[in-house]
Amino acid sequence: MRSLSGSRRRIRGFTLLELLIVIAIIAILIALLLPSVQQAREAARKTQCRNNLMQIGLGLRTYNQAHGVLPPGCVNSTGPIAVDEPGYRIGWVAQILPFMGEEAAWRQIDFVDPMRSFMSPEQRLPLDEATAAWQRVKHGESSDAAPSPASASETGASPGVSGPGYGSPYGGYDITNGRPQPEDPSKRLPRLAWIYCPSTVAFGPSPANYAGCHNSTEQPIDNNRDGLLYLNSSESLDSIPDGTSTTLLVGEHLITAQSVSQGWLFGDKMTLRNGDILQGWTQSRPGTGLDLVGDYSMLPEDERRQKLRDESLLVGPFGSQHSFHVHFVLADGSVRTLNRQIEPTVFRNLISRNDGQVVSGHEF
Repeated sequence: MRSLSGSRRRIRGFTLLELLIVIAIIAILIALLLPSVQQAREAARKTQCRNNLMQIGLGLRTYNQAHGVLPPGCVNSTGPIAVDEPGYRIGWVAQILPFMGEEAAWRQIDFVDPMRSFMSPEQRLPLDEATAAWQRVKHGESSDAAPSPASASETGASPGVSGPGYGSPYGGYDITNGRPQPEDPSKRLPRLAWIYCPSTVAFGPSPANYAGCHNSTEQPIDNNRDGLLYLNSSESLDSIPDGTSTTLLVGEHLITAQSVSQGWLFGDKMTLRNGDILQGWTQSRPGTGLDLVGDYSMLPEDERRQKLRDESLLVGPFGSQHSFHVHFVLADGSVRTLNRQIEPTVFRNLISRNDGQVVSGHEF
């Protein structure tokens, strides 16, 4: 008979040292491969970003062919344009939607009262009723349905703005202190894939990573700027004094928690930017406090309001999270990658449409 010990197979396992060596080898391989994987992903994101800018450039050129001019960077009766202030303020992104395959979104924009854009009939009804009641009270007509200031405050409605309060005859709108206004439309805007860079961390519900070239230096959004897209602009791609191949049209910019506005619908610093420098994701604009809100609590009231007003008029620079590069589309439709170390004078010349300076290709 075979012995039990002879019939058994000899089983050999890993020693602790061998197991540790295998784990160490796997960890080294992962460490070597991870940067390559990350670089490949970032390369794909850069490609998508360039494609987005190419689409935007094509949409703007198609708009120019249809209307003879580029869309205004911002449409408003007066300037300068501050962040989140009341007004018409329709921006260039909203105007090119039909040329970007976004007809459905374009039809939902209220070009008479943009604050009502993307509101459903159910959302419009209480606003219309509150507005009609406010008009009656304003003109001294009797309105038994109009709530008193006390009853309006009991509903939780904020003066002059919309609110989610229930129990008010106007769905939470207070008609006792100013014309009833809908809430921030950015909460209702659809997210447009071609206006968002995949490398950027998004702030807000409807971000826009691409901004029109407004001015070559830091200036509030207003008329008579030297870029191609500014307040009530009507520049044509067919008559750019400096030429289409050396004039920037649209570029990337960083979205920070401080720069979030009302989304891509309006022509403020979310969709318009200035020159001077190219900003990286680790930078804040030096000397302007653009990404820092000052503590003005100890200042006199008039001075404090002026400081806040000055900050609201800051527009800011272009920038990206693509390491040392920022993508732009030029007026001729080509997409170029600019190094963040570009000479500031050259960058300002590229944004200005009529500075008379010759910029050669090797300079950017």
